[in-house]
Amino acid sequence: MSIKNQATIQLPNSAKQTLELIAFLTYDFKSQLTSINSSVSLLAKKLATSHNDLETKLIGDIMASHHYLEARTSELLELVKLQVDGFHLELELTDIDIIIHRAVDRLSPIIVSREQSLTLNLAPNTKKIIADSLRIEQVLHNLLSNASKSTPTGGNISVSTNKQAGYMVIKIHYSSICITHLEQHEVFQPYCRLTGDKDTQIPETGFGLALCKHLVELHGGRIWIENEDNNSNTFAFTLPSNHS
Repeated sequence: MSIKNQATIQLPNSAKQTLELIAFLTYDFKSQLTSINSSVSLLAKKLATSHNDLETKLIGDIMASHHYLEARTSELLELVKLQVDGFHLELELTDIDIIIHRAVDRLSPIIVSREQSLTLNLAPNTKKIIADSLRIEQVLHNLLSNASKSTPTGGNISVSTNKQAGYMVIKIHYSSICITHLEQHEVFQPYCRLTGDKDTQIPETGFGLALCKHLVELHGGRIWIENEDNNSNTFAFTLPSNHS
């Protein structure tokens, strides 16, 4: 008779423990991605003088996939952190124009590389909001990144602001396949995949938009989608403005 050692795995017995396990596994996955990036970067430097088009393309594809996976895992970690511990917001009186310009500057290289144009229509004399500037920049970065991915080459993206009833309204408008009314109710949920993703070749998991929704609502605002035609989308959200 043979005796086998059996290891018992303690499964999570609560939603919080499940989220903590997901966070641990995601963090480990992110650490491995960092190692992969370091190795690929070294390989890219070594092959920089080889003038081999195929090798250059393969390295570029690997690095692009790495950046995509790293962004998705970061979003997942943020979302899990929000569910488990919540976020501590550093609320302060800040300038929405400065936050928008910072987010735009971060995305400018990608927008330029796709030959897209970006227009700012920022309302004068309504700049002050009460917010955590870093978190709102994160919201804008996610929305602008999604807009750029969905906008065809040569398309336009616009950012506008206006003040309504004590709130600042920020809108990101871009030309793309219209998000249907049914999808508008689902798009801010985790794991959402839009029907247009297959056509636009954008594998959207929905983590980024779910995170945007949570962050905006933590600020006392709301986020939604507007559609005026079948060839564009507008993501809009509100933030409390300075009442003084």
